[in-house]
Amino acid sequence: MTIIYAVLLLAFIIIVHELGHYTVGRLCGIGIEEFSVGFGPKLLQWKKKGIRYSLRAVILGGYVRFTGEDEDSDDPRAFNNQAVWKRFLTVLAGPAMNFVLAYLVAVAYLAGYGVYTDEVLPRVDQVIASTPAAESGLMPGDVIVAVDGEAITCDQAGYDRLKELMALHTQGEPLGLTVERGRERVDIETGLYRDESGDWKMGVYMTQNRVTMGFFEALRFGGTLMFTLSRELLISIKNLIFHGEGLNQVSGTVGIVSEVSRTVSQGFDMALYWILLISANLGLVNLLPLPALDGGRLVFLIVEGIRRKPVPRDKEGLVHLAGLAVFFMLFIVLTWHDIARIIAG
Repeated sequence: MTIIYAVLLLAFIIIVHELGHYTVGRLCGIGIEEFSVGFGPKLLQWKKKGIRYSLRAVILGGYVRFTGEDEDSDDPRAFNNQAVWKRFLTVLAGPAMNFVLAYLVAVAYLAGYGVYTDEVLPRVDQVIASTPAAESGLMPGDVIVAVDGEAITCDQAGYDRLKELMALHTQGEPLGLTVERGRERVDIETGLYRDESGDWKMGVYMTQNRVTMGFFEALRFGGTLMFTLSRELLISIKNLIFHGEGLNQVSGTVGIVSEVSRTVSQGFDMALYWILLISANLGLVNLLPLPALDGGRLVFLIVEGIRRKPVPRDKEGLVHLAGLAVFFMLFIVLTWHDIARIIAG
C-alpha cells in the first residue's frame, strides 16, 4: 500500500504541473486536443467540449496536447498561432503551479508540524532492529524520565544527562531506564554497544524537538522554506555537473517511489514533506534551459520575441526531439541503477 501511496503522490504532483499548462492555455484561448493523466495504453477516455480526457496505464506522468503545438496550422486556436506572451505564460504555468503547490504545502507543514530545532529530547523516535534497545522492549514514543534511578527532564538538558550516564557504563553493565509509555511508567533494562566512533549506544534515535508556527507566521516563512530547498537543489546540480559530487545518490522515478514509500508510512507530515520537496524540485528542474523541458521551450519563445519571428518549427522540433531522446536514455540508466540499488539493499 505504501508503494501505491507513493505512486499516487508523485502522480498528483505531475497532474498539478499539467493543470497549470491546461488552465492558462484555455484562458489564453489556445486549442486543447487532449489532457492525459499518465502514459501508455488508455484505461479510460471521455470527451467534453471538444477536449479528450484520458487516463492511461502508467500514471507517473501526464501531458497536455495543444492544437498545432509542434507544427504549422491554419487553425486560429493553434498554439503556434498565438501571441508570444500567451505561449510564454502557458509554458511557464506548469513549473509555476509546482511552486504554488510547494508554497501551500510548506505553509501547511509549518503550521501543522513546525520546524525542527537544534534541541534533542530524551524521547524515543525510532528503535533500530537487532540492537540492545530493540531486545529490551523500548518502543517509539517512550519518554525516558529516569536513568539508573536519577530523574531527568524532557529537554536538551535531560538528553545531555542521559548521554553522560550512558558514557559511564560498559557493554557488560545494563542501563536502567524508567520510561513513560502513555499513562503508565515502565522500568526497562537495556544493554549498550560501541559504535564506530567508540561511543556507547542503545540503538535508538531520539526525537528532535519541533516548534509549530502560527498561520500568518507560516505564510511568511513558507516561501523562505521553499526558497531554501530550491537553492540547495541548484547547489547540488552545480556540484554534480562541475565536480561530479553526489553522482551515486542520483535517483530516477523508481528510486523516488522506493524512498517515498519507505518513509510515507511514518506519518502525514512525511507525505507533506515529500510533496513540498518533489514539487519544488520539479518546478525548478523544468525551468532549466534544456531541450524538451519547459525551460528549453521558454528559451525559443524568448528568441522569437527578440527576433520577432519564430525559429523554424522543424529545427526547434529536432532540438526538442534530441533532448527527449537524451532524457529517455537517462531515465533507462537511472531506472537500472535504482533497481540494482534496491536489490543490493
